Amino acid sequence: MDHGNICLSGLDRQTKRFVRPVFESHGIPKEYAFETKDQIIRHFSVIEFEFKKYNPSDVYHTEDWIVNEHFSPRFKGTLKEEVIVNTLNYKAVNDLEKALDFRNKSLFIVRVQKISKIWHEEYEKFKVRMDFTDASGKNFHRVPVSDLLTLAAVQYYIKQGIKNYSERFCKAFNMRQNKFIRIGMTRLFRGEYWKQVTAVMTIPDLFDGKSFSYFEKKL
Repeated sequence: MDHGNICLSGLDRQTKRFVRPVFESHGIPKEYAFETKDQIIRHFSVIEFEFKKYNPSDVYHTEDWIVNEHFSPRFKGTLKEEVIVNTLNYKAVNDLEKALDFRNKSLFIVRVQKISKIWHEEYEKFKVRMDFTDASGKNFHRVPVSDLLTLAAVQYYIKQGIKNYSERFCKAFNMRQNKFIRIGMTRLFRGEYWKQVTAVMTIPDLFDGKSFSYFEKKL
């Protein structure tokens, strides 16, 4: 996000509903994802937050919870693979457009047939976009990727001189039996709410358990 801030989301372990932790008066800095030098907020981590109150919006963004900024998130462990697969399949939607029609959620785990292309663009800043097909067969084109892990990994592939990283990335993703994309809707911008890819998730893990900080250190 702007000004070095990040957007977080997770699932409440009891209700299985999405939760988006937000600060009351300003954005969440990237450092919030770390405990000393270790990145604790990452895919499939179990994290304890202290919430102050529920703060939903009328349209799409019904997942916002204001957190106590003075209570550091606590790492409680990592989910086992069986739990991850069951959770992703339980939460996943097959038809993204149909799910969006209700306008009552802004976070979705989408079951995906394939990613057909991923590429980077460099204008004002480094950007990554993706074409994918959801489980219902609907195609989505040029969707921006805001996931810090995917962004850092693509930058690392470029630095390594891997010119065909799109082909390799798509092939590795598509061959997984359990493959999902998390979609997040932006806040209102230029009169619209925009789709973003906020996570790429597979079992086995496409990134071999590595976090965005791993790739950023390599860069």
